Amino acid sequence: MSDPLAALPLLLAERRRPLVARLAHALGLAHLALAEDAVQVACLRALERWPVDGVPAKAAAWLYRVAWHHAIDQLRHDGRHEPWPDDDSGELAWPAGCAGEPVAVEPARGRLQGELDDDELALLFAACHPQLPPTTQVALALRALAGLELAAIAPALFCSEAALAQRLARARRLLAGEALAVPAGAELAGRRESVLTALFVMFLSGQQAAGRCTGDPVGGQAAADPGRRAQGLALCWEAIRLARALAAHGASAHADADALAATLVLHGARLSGRFDDAGDIVPLPGQPRDRWDQGLVRLGLRHLQAAQRAERLSRWHLLAGIAAEHATAPDHDRTDWLAVVRWYEWLLRIDPSPAPRLGHAIALAEAGSPRQALALLEQLEPALPAALRAHLRAAQARALQRLGQLEPACRRLDDAIACAPGAADARLLARRRDALRAAAAAS
Repeated sequence: MSDPLAALPLLLAERRRPLVARLAHALGLAHLALAEDAVQVACLRALERWPVDGVPAKAAAWLYRVAWHHAIDQLRHDGRHEPWPDDDSGELAWPAGCAGEPVAVEPARGRLQGELDDDELALLFAACHPQLPPTTQVALALRALAGLELAAIAPALFCSEAALAQRLARARRLLAGEALAVPAGAELAGRRESVLTALFVMFLSGQQAAGRCTGDPVGGQAAADPGRRAQGLALCWEAIRLARALAAHGASAHADADALAATLVLHGARLSGRFDDAGDIVPLPGQPRDRWDQGLVRLGLRHLQAAQRAERLSRWHLLAGIAAEHATAPDHDRTDWLAVVRWYEWLLRIDPSPAPRLGHAIALAEAGSPRQALALLEQLEPALPAALRAHLRAAQARALQRLGQLEPACRRLDDAIACAPGAADARLLARRRDALRAAAAAS
């Protein structure tokens, strides 16, 4: 890691979760927010010291040491300090199981390897406490495990940052008296869905961050941000790793976990073709499939096969089925769109929320029913969250294009550009619009 300023974000993307988990174990779940803040303080100090002193050989241990000292100092300052083991000796006392050398989390061998230890698993399930509303569970897990800012979490959960901050504050107060331990039996099963949802949103958040650049939303030269893209991709790989580790851990192995792992791995296989050389998003029809990671496709299909031991289909099985149709199709036009439509129809029986309804309409248009798709999109529009507005307009444009109505399709794309969630999204939509206008002019 020759450039500390560039190295730190990637290190944190991989190491923040175990650092917060170990601190929460040492301090108690009542101090989860303090553990999160202490790791953040350690990161800021690293940005100050590492350019001067160099990156420590055991960087994660350095971060843990600084975070631990800050947490203890904060407890003393707030009058919440109890006799800690380091009081008499003046030396830093590490949590149980970490005596001697400070905790050093060794890097996993390969981007998807690495076990999920009990501290991390306990923190993951603690965030998904059954007394918390489902959206709060997901938000707390994303905040504690991935370190996502509220600005990144709120749009994914279709709520404001202020409302989310209040929810998280209430959640931390509720968890203050809870033990940090891996649940068992029925309690474990009851929290599984929120854990899987949190990992799914983590992957989507990373994918969105990797595809968002600064620069003019429509015209001009985009200013790519390689560091931000690397952080986003690291978050994707971490979500995949956690999902696979969850499926493999003795306490949490389940067919639904394998189904989620299949979904994320199959989407991860396509990340290498999702961005062009300039860093802009490449839509699925234009992605070069020879750039997809076929090893990951095979791994995802193995997880999907393992998920077939389930007694019932979950939404994760159905999402994995949709991902598998795309990952195994020779090209976009030869995708089995009728099969994708059927997957979505089954999914809507379990989850009739706006996102799968939008996906169902898109698949119908590709399967040869664009008029039916337009009718469904029109019905969906009043209930659609603002975060999905641009996607709906783009779907309407695609259906109109299928009907040969190129000028109306261009107008829908103009609307989509106006409400695009990011500069890269707007540039992608603008390229589609310009190509359609050129086709309309030539016809």
